[in-house]
This record gives sequence, structure tokens and C-alpha cells, in this order.
Amino acid sequence: MQWLKTTSNRYPDKTAIFYQDQHISYQLLYEQAQKVAYELDQLQHHRVALVAENTLMDCYFIHAAIIANIEIVMINKHLTEHEMRKQMASVDTELLFSNNTYTHISAIHKSEFVRKAINQHSTLTAKPNHPEDILSIMFTSGTTGVQKAVPQRFINHLASAGNCKQIFTYDHDSIWLDVLPLFHISGLSILLRAVIDGCTVVLHEKFDAKQIIDDIKDKEITHISLVPQTLERLLRQGLNQQYALQGILIGGAKLDDRLLIQAQSADLPIYTSFGMTETCSQMITASPKDIQKYPKSVGQINQNIQLFNAVNQVGEIGVRGDNVMHGYLYPESANQEAFIDGYFLTGDIGYIEDDYLYILDRRKDLIISGGENIYPSEIEQVILSHTSVHAACVIGIKDSEWGSVPVCLYEADGNMAATIQNALNNNIAKYKHPKQFIRVNNLKRTSNGKISRHQCKEWFVHEYLKS
Repeated sequence: MQWLKTTSNRYPDKTAIFYQDQHISYQLLYEQAQKVAYELDQLQHHRVALVAENTLMDCYFIHAAIIANIEIVMINKHLTEHEMRKQMASVDTELLFSNNTYTHISAIHKSEFVRKAINQHSTLTAKPNHPEDILSIMFTSGTTGVQKAVPQRFINHLASAGNCKQIFTYDHDSIWLDVLPLFHISGLSILLRAVIDGCTVVLHEKFDAKQIIDDIKDKEITHISLVPQTLERLLRQGLNQQYALQGILIGGAKLDDRLLIQAQSADLPIYTSFGMTETCSQMITASPKDIQKYPKSVGQINQNIQLFNAVNQVGEIGVRGDNVMHGYLYPESANQEAFIDGYFLTGDIGYIEDDYLYILDRRKDLIISGGENIYPSEIEQVILSHTSVHAACVIGIKDSEWGSVPVCLYEADGNMAATIQNALNNNIAKYKHPKQFIRVNNLKRTSNGKISRHQCKEWFVHEYLKS
């Protein structure tokens, strides 16, 4: 499953990667990656850790590891040194590649290593790898405690690409802009899908709305993956027509009605999806036609999606298939509760109607107040759809009378508590209403821009209440 080798033979002169002002052909990408692979192979480690960034050097490194059949532990560049050490230790990895220096980690300078390698003449013949071999290892967000190590095998990545193409169609002529972090499955999967099919990746180091729109126009981008927040920033910057775009894939969080209507009014081809690290990117996707007919759904189900422990037709979503991980590497004890009847339990609560899947919330985020189930995302969607609030996060806080009650944190230009309350009065039952509305400058977010309910709750409990 040496995809880059195969594609470089098929499309040697085709541009594999646009990076800044550089055009890297598939032949050059393969040749450079072979050189880096040779140097990696000399280190004699079957698994290495990479503090991944969206650079050409990282692309060379990732493809080199695949050529050498070395497993890559993808480390979030925003982690503290302590967090990095814990993750590496949990998967028995000692060797770290990073452009940073650390106090207690001896790291190899990533860019210097790659530059030195590509200036050498020695190359490594691509080693055979097999469907069950591990290509990448990523960690879940750890919002329920310990971070879990997810092994993503070659078969998982290949099946994920196949699932994606069924709805979010692309081929070797596609040009896919990748601004999502390579240390997340959403960013890495684009890089791998490209070499599987021979399409072109336009790689951005960071999110710059103006530069992205310029590239959409000038480079005739056909596909782009975003989270709702980054879509909103593009719309604000002036993305107001389709250009050559064939698909904008939204993942990571729900897309609120207000933002969807804005995008549709600009004739943007919006696709919504549902997936996670454990499913090697999106598991299911809703096309623009699906969204028109079944608003708020994330796509049509198949035999690999099922509800478990359902009450009133609402239950936990279970998934299976070749794209789904076989089990966590760490902690192995988590696997006992992660699977049932061959299905991986996602931790997401939802329902199925007319064979379309609807996501309500994460199981761990469910608020049970006075015996009633309250879904934070339902409250957030009402606020975002009926007010000018920029962003909202509803969390559950312990309460002596009700067990737990919702609290709303929000970003806005001014105090909008009364406006939010009016919107809720008109749209959802009173027992779902938050007991407090707190305006903040910036909600806590993950590195890919998704609001982190866990971090917001930590801030509220340990900083806001104590202050």
C-alpha cells in the first residue's frame, strides 16, 4: 500500500503539493521522501513521534515514514512538554521530531533532519506495508479523563477515503486546500487521500481568510475542509460566490442555521459530516441535496450505523467498518466498553428518521436536570440561529436542587443576556433554559477551532466561580 510510489509512477509531472510559492510534483515528492526515509530507517525505530505542522518539510517526513513503514505518533504542537511526555510514554515512543527544544525531552530538530536528508544522495526503496499495519497514531481530546491513543491502520485510511468519495466526490483532477492541522485526522486524511487518487493539495500553514479566498480564486480550488468557525471567518472576509468550488466539507461541530443560510445564499456547496479520530475522519456525509431535503441531518445511514440503548428512538450511535479503529492502544481497558456486537460506540447521542442520521450531542455533555434530558447543542443552535451572538457554549453545572443545570457562555459585541433569553422563550421549553448567561471575550477552543465544552467548564468552575 505504497500509494505515493504508485501515484508518482502514474502522474510523475502532476503537482502533488502547492506550498507557498513552491510546486512539488509527484515524482519530486516521492524522490525527496525516499531520501528522508533512508535517514529515518538508519535510526532503527519502528515508531516515532512527530510534532506536526502544516509545512512541506512535514509532508516529506510523513511520506518518508510511510515509505520506511515506520509508525507516526502525531503530537499536537500546542501541548505542554509534560503532556507530550505522557502521550509518548503511553505508546512506548522515545524518539521525537520537533522544531522546538525541551527541558526533559531530547528531540531531533525536524526541519534540519529533513533538509539534511534531501541534500544527500541515498534513498530507501519503499518497504512493503500491509492493510493491518499502523500508519498513524493520534490521541483523542481526553475530555473525559485520560487521553486515548487511536491506531489508524492503512486499511482504515484507505476505507475512509473510499467512504468520503461516495458523497464528497473528488478525483485526480481535484485541487484540495488543506488548512486543517496535520496532527488531526481531518488534516492528515486530506494529504493521504490526495496521494491515493493523485489529486493536488494546496497546503496552508495557518488560517488566513484573505489568503485562502485568494487561493480559492487563483488556484481554482475545488475542495476544502473546514470547521464552522473557519467557514464563518471566510464569509466575513467576503467569500460570496462559488468560483471553482465543488465541495466545502464541514466537520468538527454542528453548523448552525444562520451560518448555513449565509453559505447557501452565496451558492457555496456545503456538505456536513459526522466522524472522529476513531473512525479515521468522517463516517457519514450529507450532500447539499440532502441538506435541502433533510435539514440538520449529517447524511443517510447504511448498514454500518446503528443506535444502541435507545429510549424514545434516541440512542448512542454505534459504527463499524474498515475505517473504524480495531481498538485503543492505550489504555487497553477502554476497549471493554468501547465496543458492542462489533460496533464502536461513538459517545454521540442521536436519532434516525427516514434513514437519515441526526446528532443531538455527546453522551458526556448530556445534562440531566430534575430527571429531564437537556442537550446543550440544541440550546446553542437556538441562540446562534435567532441572535447575533458570535459563538455560544452551554455547560452543565452541579446543582443541589436539580442535580445539574445549564449555564451559557457566549461571545458577542455586547451584553445580550436579555436577547438570548427572549430567543429561548420563543423556541424551547423553559426547563432547558440556562440559569446564567456569561459573556466572555474568547471561548476555550481546541487547536482546530472547535469550541471545547470541557475546557469551558474547567474555566467556569476553577476560574470564574472562584473569582
